[in-house]
Amino acid sequence: MKEAIQLENLRNQLPYLELRRKRGKSIQYDWQSEWERFDAKEIFKFDLSSIPEEELEAMRSRKDVLLDGNHAALSILTRLVDGLCGYPITPSTPIAEDFAKASASGVKNIFGRELMYFQPSDELSAIVAVEAMASQGGRYVDNTSSQGLVLKMKNLFSVAGKRLPVVMTVMAREVNKGSLSIHCGHTDFYGVRNTGWAQLVSADNQELHELLPLAFKVAELRQVMLPCMVIGDGFIKSHALENVRTLSDDFLESFVGLPNELYRPDFEQRTLTGTFTDTELTMEGQVAQDFAYRFFKKGFIAAMNMMNKILGTNHKVVENYRTEDADMVVVVLGSAAGVVKDVVDYYRDVRGWKVGVVRPVLFNPPCYEELAYGMRNAGAITVLERSARAHNQLLLADVQAALQISLRAGREGKDEHRIYGRNDMPTLLHGVYGLGSKDFNKYDVAAAIENMAACLNKKHGGFHRDFYCGIEGPFTLQAAPLPGYYERELGMTFIGIGAEGVKTALETASYIYGEDHGEGCKFIQSSARYGAARKGAAIFMNLRISDHPIRNSSELTERDVLAFFNEKFLVDEILRDYVGGLKENGIFVVNTTRSSADLLASLSPFVQGLIRDKKIKLIALDATHAALKHLNRNLPGSAIVGLINKEVGIIPEADFRKRFEKNLEKKIGQKKGRHMIDANLSLLDFGASLAGAGASNGIAERAGATALTCPPYSVPAPDDFGQAPGAAGLPVVMTEKDELGTIKAVNLVENYEEEFVETMVKPIAHGQKVPWDKFLPLVPAGTSKYRDMSHIGTQLPVYDPSRCTSCGVCTATCPDSALYTTVTDRPIPEGADKYFKVFKKPPKGVPWDNFAFNINVVPSACKGCGICAQVCPTDALRMVSKTDLRDDLFLPAEFKEYDRTNELARFVNQLTPMQQVLFVFSKLYPGKHTLCPGCSEGTISLLTFFAAESLRNNPQGIETFYQGIKILSDKHRTDLEHMLDNGFNIYTINSTGCSQVSELVNPYNSRIYQSGHYGFGTASAAALGSKFALDQIYMNKYSDVLTKVIVLAGDGAMYDIGNGPFNYALGENYDITWVIYNNEGYMNTGAQKSGATRFGSDRSTSPFGSKTAGKTTLHRRIISQAVGISHVYAAKLTIDNPAYAMKILKEAIAYNGPAVVEFFSACPQGQQSSDWAGPLISRMMVEARKWQVAVRRPFQRLDISANPEPEKVYPSEGKSFKKGVKREAATFYDVVSMLGQYNQHIKTQQGDVIPEIIQVNETVSLFRWLRNQYMAGYRDTMPNEEEVERLVNEHYPF
Repeated sequence: MKEAIQLENLRNQLPYLELRRKRGKSIQYDWQSEWERFDAKEIFKFDLSSIPEEELEAMRSRKDVLLDGNHAALSILTRLVDGLCGYPITPSTPIAEDFAKASASGVKNIFGRELMYFQPSDELSAIVAVEAMASQGGRYVDNTSSQGLVLKMKNLFSVAGKRLPVVMTVMAREVNKGSLSIHCGHTDFYGVRNTGWAQLVSADNQELHELLPLAFKVAELRQVMLPCMVIGDGFIKSHALENVRTLSDDFLESFVGLPNELYRPDFEQRTLTGTFTDTELTMEGQVAQDFAYRFFKKGFIAAMNMMNKILGTNHKVVENYRTEDADMVVVVLGSAAGVVKDVVDYYRDVRGWKVGVVRPVLFNPPCYEELAYGMRNAGAITVLERSARAHNQLLLADVQAALQISLRAGREGKDEHRIYGRNDMPTLLHGVYGLGSKDFNKYDVAAAIENMAACLNKKHGGFHRDFYCGIEGPFTLQAAPLPGYYERELGMTFIGIGAEGVKTALETASYIYGEDHGEGCKFIQSSARYGAARKGAAIFMNLRISDHPIRNSSELTERDVLAFFNEKFLVDEILRDYVGGLKENGIFVVNTTRSSADLLASLSPFVQGLIRDKKIKLIALDATHAALKHLNRNLPGSAIVGLINKEVGIIPEADFRKRFEKNLEKKIGQKKGRHMIDANLSLLDFGASLAGAGASNGIAERAGATALTCPPYSVPAPDDFGQAPGAAGLPVVMTEKDELGTIKAVNLVENYEEEFVETMVKPIAHGQKVPWDKFLPLVPAGTSKYRDMSHIGTQLPVYDPSRCTSCGVCTATCPDSALYTTVTDRPIPEGADKYFKVFKKPPKGVPWDNFAFNINVVPSACKGCGICAQVCPTDALRMVSKTDLRDDLFLPAEFKEYDRTNELARFVNQLTPMQQVLFVFSKLYPGKHTLCPGCSEGTISLLTFFAAESLRNNPQGIETFYQGIKILSDKHRTDLEHMLDNGFNIYTINSTGCSQVSELVNPYNSRIYQSGHYGFGTASAAALGSKFALDQIYMNKYSDVLTKVIVLAGDGAMYDIGNGPFNYALGENYDITWVIYNNEGYMNTGAQKSGATRFGSDRSTSPFGSKTAGKTTLHRRIISQAVGISHVYAAKLTIDNPAYAMKILKEAIAYNGPAVVEFFSACPQGQQSSDWAGPLISRMMVEARKWQVAVRRPFQRLDISANPEPEKVYPSEGKSFKKGVKREAATFYDVVSMLGQYNQHIKTQQGDVIPEIIQVNETVSLFRWLRNQYMAGYRDTMPNEEEVERLVNEHYPF
């Protein structure tokens, strides 16, 4: 019996496994070393002296470059990760674009692995694909913003729940809240803060660059194994060029190292991830994640401490700036902290106020104690958030919680807690700023500080507790003046349209000035303000230049140079704001055909007064005419920057020209672009020729941008929490409690199934509870064999060998794999022949002289549906009530010992397909799932697996199939040759549905393959991600064989919620097979309608009522989507012909590309039919032409030959399952009469009118049938409406 046989022993006899053993496993992996490599204790005990001096020097080497935020991140990603799966969304798109370029160019990371890029159909699919990739081990990342991040939310929980150390870059952007903005806001990452991910929020591009390796380091610790977002401010930083000192490969290789491979499957100990857990295990499965999440902060502090020691950096989980004695504190996230710190310095150094800044870097999990430390002396605290009040003030909530902790620490805490304690509560103020990148400048900061001072000084009515910055109206703060504020930067603003190269011109100037040749001018920062408008809208580009690091990332409020690339923007409002912001002796450049005098005369008196009073130099030049002359394009930027550099005297003209030429050579190439380089140099010279002598206006010197003798300026270091310099947070030590979140690594356990049974299965089977710290989330294959389902059925099948033809239809159709065949070559003793069918000559492929077999039910698996008896053509199986059963009806125990299945399994590839199932394959699957009795989904899954095993154990079937397919890429040909020689692994994915919640269960899993579940509508994206990663594992030589991916999903998951990703995946041409159970409704959730539900069906969301009778819309056929794509293998099948179904499934799986096989899936509960009726209903649907069996092989004509009498409109006769029984072909009326979901229409039928449900569905389906006949070559013309209507009326003479 199946309980007695060891499934693994049987599996190990198969030819595929024998082939694998003969070839040997060439790839061995030291899992214990991998386990030790990701132990957090190594970080906590880090000793800098352990690194040799030479190695330390290499790690500390840096390269000074200019990078925007996206490329500061990309610089790390391209060196550390295996792959990026990202959907382009503003403003993070450049990460995806340039990673894709690197991948297309064959770039390898620092570990020698080729980078892989994948773009899915949408943002949710991106995170699902990354989830599936990371589930195979390796290091995979995502990038996103705004709506994209929010759309991912469903599976953000799943990534964290599966304990996957995924890192995602987020360029924070406003979420659509009634109006769409592409600009900065924090609502996106606020909105997903509760999903279990860590969130690191950077202030500038340097910090973003360095936080990424920290994120990888901590996320991959075995005590953590949780995902992390690394966040920068969209546009404000993502598109702003800044000086970045890039980390060295030596440092990244040592500090981060090779990716964590602990989840990599070896396909020997096959497991399921993403299980269904019921009430007894759901909570137990989540507690370990909580402990890992709690350990996140300790891990980041320890990792930052380690980085600080190695590199001399000063990373903090919370930056407390000048808070040591601060009675006023501003708490703020992200890039706005830069301008706040500048203004805080002003108030301390000029005004003598005690004010400081607290900036969380590790935003999630919250660092309450470190926040409390920074606010410990404050009497007034202002929390500034880039998120409106309606969307959760999470930073304010953190501050409130930190103050409560601080108060308790001060009043009753231990000595180590009193360092952040206080004895009273401060006044808490709150402001909203910067939504949609609304500028938040130094005057806005000053207003917030003045407001806080008024509160601290108890000026009742003189301050706002809740306020807004940077806008006009009630409860807003008015900008405050800053007398004596010292400007340390030279500022330029360029205004024009994108097509004129405004952005390119300013960024070119940035790269030139950012080069350090000892003349100063080392530090630059560019920024932009522009909308989503594609043409004609103004672009405002700002550039700061200084000999000191630049912190302020707000727009320029004052500037030294203003350049208009297009005079159409010389409107009074823009002129007032921007000319008004020009400093004394500033430069005002306009690209115009007019002279300076004419231009000045055309300006308003107010603007003329500004120019006169501030002694602004107005310079007019016709740069457009010059650009058209030299470049034949309206790109005046070279002339304008050449003029400005010489006029201001930032660097010598010759040096500027040399750097300009070098920049162009790097950008467009010396050989291909020499003509363009020379043309731009001529344009540059033209602009410079119009400038004055240079350096006569004192701008460069005044700003301290170039002079080597500029006033020294060094900013104070952030507080070190009472510890030695470089401490990242309060003191942390590892405890035993911190180990409680450690993952359970399957690859470390020699026999994981044995451990799982002892830890999970046996306690549950005995009614005991599994302690949460013993819970194992990964379920071994086939654990449902330990379950007993005998309590469900009321009858069992009894076998009569005298009637048996050994056709195998019973075992191929049984949805529960509940029939066991005892096969033997032993002589059958007298009296035992009533149990065995004895062959005169063994069946084809059986290597014995004698052969006999018995079919016996497995009572613990059988649910008594009766399908086996229904489909048996000779009534060799009959159903008997359990009350009438006798022991002598079943094979005695003494004869069960005759079984030689293990020996026959070695020759299974020589048997016919149906006898492969009957004699061997049906015993590989444990059954005992909780699908309803008679559910066709169980049968469809088993037919799929039988076909996969038949192919895998005789891979020459792939070659046979490909004899008819001529179009093959070199990659496909190589893959096919490999699979012919080595076979293949199988990875299955289930969407959420009946099958998933019934078969992929913890602790009872009825799958025998490596499997994963990634959500309801996300199976296709997961399949792409899995295949992507599994192929990469093979390419990187971590696996000896390729893997085929099989997706099992229902019509809800494919027709509706997952249709977009499914359709997208078909076009991607990956080797994935989709097997769709179409039961024409959402059966798992109670029989609601789906896109596949037919007109008139009585569903819980399309009920039969007095006004409408069931579903009022027509159904779709997903196979049409697949047929519409030339390279997709597409088929529609039913379970009533299992031999043909397996033949087509083998072809589909053999095809090295996308294949879709859709089954009609009978659902006794949802369709309201008898348990035994599934195969019969399927056959009736085919005969009625309501389910048309069809196969469209890639690049071939449609094949409908498996339908009865395919040349006819309707078949002339039906086909019974029973030999010798004749019957008429079924009509849809017969189906309607049989199924409860339809038959209310029949009950209400009046007179001789064709029921509407028949008329409508018949018309729709018959048109499809006639169309299929046309596509298959049985008709010469497409049908028309009149023909279809006539045929329907003739078929139903009511």
